[in-house]
Amino acid sequence: MLVLDGRDERLRFLGLDGILTATCCPSCVGFLKGPAFNRFTLDGGVEVFPSELFDGAEKADCYVRPEDYKALTENPFVLDKTPAPLFYGAACQDVNSIGGFGNWVQDAEYTTCPHCGKPMKYLAQIQWDTVFDCAEGTLYVEFCPDCHIVSMQHQQT
Repeated sequence: MLVLDGRDERLRFLGLDGILTATCCPSCVGFLKGPAFNRFTLDGGVEVFPSELFDGAEKADCYVRPEDYKALTENPFVLDKTPAPLFYGAACQDVNSIGGFGNWVQDAEYTTCPHCGKPMKYLAQIQWDTVFDCAEGTLYVEFCPDCHIVSMQHQQT
């Protein structure tokens, strides 16, 4: 879903000397009991943690077409050369943003790191309709810089 190089000067606020990778199934993440988690390595590696569907089912229907998965890997999003105001992402429902504050569709749901128990740091919001045609909701990404764990959760009305 998201790959960020913490060595980029614009991302120095991450405090990471390497690559953060956030990986989840875009179809399943909206049906999970809690967030999706992964552990990243600073060389770009990732380990996806097992997740449980909210209804206890073993698998969910896939609502993402193969061409949409391909579009995810080829997305044209790039970091702006100038920083945005701290509350830029919180001020609009149609904005993808990194850092600052999110525009939570429902209530803010800050995640606790499953490894160390500390609150995770808000990282990004991705509007599904900017990634997939006719998709709804927002993906919120948080991370624990100490444990190198990423949390991803979906909200929609």
